[in-house]
Amino acid sequence: MAEPPRRRPLTDDEIERAPRFSPYLLLPWVLLALVPLNSDVLHGQYPRPMLALLVLGVFAVLYCATVLTALRPRLHHTRLPLLLATLLVPVTALLAGALPHAFLLYPLLAVALALVAPGRWYLAALLGVPALSALTLWMRSQYDVIVYGPLGCFLAAGLVLALFRLSMVTEQLREARRAHAERSAEHRSDDDRTK
Repeated sequence: MAEPPRRRPLTDDEIERAPRFSPYLLLPWVLLALVPLNSDVLHGQYPRPMLALLVLGVFAVLYCATVLTALRPRLHHTRLPLLLATLLVPVTALLAGALPHAFLLYPLLAVALALVAPGRWYLAALLGVPALSALTLWMRSQYDVIVYGPLGCFLAAGLVLALFRLSMVTEQLREARRAHAERSAEHRSDDDRTK
């Protein structure tokens, strides 16, 4: 029986060149959700189109601001991302209750909460948003999507949580390698001095 090939350890250079988790990867998803909703509003499926477009604009601004502040190292552990995500919850619930296909916004809410909550309340993103989605769909009598809506929220939150934690582990590995290299250099210079 053949042995599996042995993996060589990663070098410092390979760790430094590893791609980082970019906040801009999560921003285009808001367009995929907002385009059909804007189409619904503009084609007369909502009686107050200007109000609906205004609230959709507020949702887009809050979502983008939450994602960008949550992925900035200086701002991540402040209250600003949490405040923005907290404001995003009622805006999403309002839109989902008023517009026909606005339950599509719940996976975006799950993504935003997953970015804000990795060390805090990740169960709120994994279980709370799908439950809110299921409740909204049940109240709107949209029983045909009552399983797929919460499942989409759970998968979106789980994927972002996993990617974000992997990115954090990679950053910690980079820092540990850098600190180890500095200690090794200091130790070598001390040895050279003693000789």
